[in-house]
Amino acid sequence: MVASSCSTEVESTKFTRQEVGNGAFLQRHNSQIFAEGRSFSGNERDKVFLNDGDATFIDVSDLSGADSPNDGRAVLAFDADDDGDVDLFVHENQRERHALYRNDIQGGDGFVKLTLEGTRFNAEAIGATVVAAASGRRTAQVLSRGAGFVSCQTPELVFGLGAAATADVHVRWPGGGAQTFTGLARGGRYHLVEGAEAAATRSARARPLPNPRPAGLFVDVGDRIEPFELLDASGAAVPFDAAAFSGPVYLNFWATYCGPCVAELPELARLQRAGEAHVVPVSVDSLPMRDGARALVAERAMNLAVRYPTEVIATRRTLHDVVDLDRLPIPTTIVLDNEGVVTRVISGPLKSD
Repeated sequence: MVASSCSTEVESTKFTRQEVGNGAFLQRHNSQIFAEGRSFSGNERDKVFLNDGDATFIDVSDLSGADSPNDGRAVLAFDADDDGDVDLFVHENQRERHALYRNDIQGGDGFVKLTLEGTRFNAEAIGATVVAAASGRRTAQVLSRGAGFVSCQTPELVFGLGAAATADVHVRWPGGGAQTFTGLARGGRYHLVEGAEAAATRSARARPLPNPRPAGLFVDVGDRIEPFELLDASGAAVPFDAAAFSGPVYLNFWATYCGPCVAELPELARLQRAGEAHVVPVSVDSLPMRDGARALVAERAMNLAVRYPTEVIATRRTLHDVVDLDRLPIPTTIVLDNEGVVTRVISGPLKSD
C-alpha cells in the first residue's frame, strides 16, 4: 500500500485485545460466521474420488450423493452395516451437521475383515502393520486409531479381495514380532491375537441401514405432514393444512433463478384450473427476490397464490419441520392426499400429458 500521509492517532475504540476462547471472541468469530451464512473455508464442497485401478482417480462426488457444501471437517471410514464395504461418516463444520453415507457400490462377499489384539506391547495393537495378499496382489493398512483430520479410526480393518477365494495376512505387531495367518476365506470376519497359532472367526452382525429419505426432505412416502405455517405475499403467517382442500395437494418448491422451476409454472396452473390438484407454490428465493417471485407467478400462473417459508419458530410448526432448504433440490413437489399423507415425491419438473 502506498499513501501520501498517515494518521498516527491510535484508534483504541475500534480494536481491543481479546484472548482466544473467551465468550466475546467465540461470539464474534464463530457464531457470527454461521449466522451470516459464511464459511470457514470458502464453502468448499465435499469430494469423493474412486480409484480407477490404473493410478488415476475418478471424481464421483455428485454421483455418490456426497457433494455437500457444508465443509466436511472430519471423516470416519468404517463398515457401519457390516456388509463388507466401507461407509463414510462425515462431520460437517458448516451448520454443525453429520452425514452417514452408505456404500452400495459393491455387493457380495469379496472382502475379509480383521480385528487385532496385542499381548506383548499394547492390547489394542495400535501401530500394527497388516498386509493382505490375494491373487498375487498385496494391500497394506496400519491400525493407527487416529487416521485422517480430527478423526478416529475404528479398530477393524477391511480388505477387498476381488475374485480371490482366500487371503494370507501378515501382521507386524507393535512390539516388533511378526506373524502370518494363511487361508482366510473371503467374506470372513477374523480376530487375530498376537502369538496365537490361528485366526479366530467372528460371527457377522448385520446392521442394515435404512434407505435415506428423498434429498432435502424430513418426510417420505407414507408419512403424514402435520399442519404448519407459511407466509403469504404480504408477509403474514398463514396455515397450510392439506385437509383444508379436496383432492390431491401439490406442495411445490421453486425459485426464480431455477429455469426448470419457472418452465413448469404453467403446468402447475393448468392442474389447478382443471381441478386435478390444489397447488401451493412455495418460493425459496431470498427475501430481496420475493417481490420478483410474486410477479413471475402473476405472469405465468396467475391462478396460484405464492407462499414463502417462515423463520424457524420453536413453539410452532413451520416448513423447516418438513424440508431442509439447504439440501433441497428444486424443483421438488410433494404430493399429499387430503389427510396430509405423502403419496408421491416428484424430483425435477413436472411433465405435461
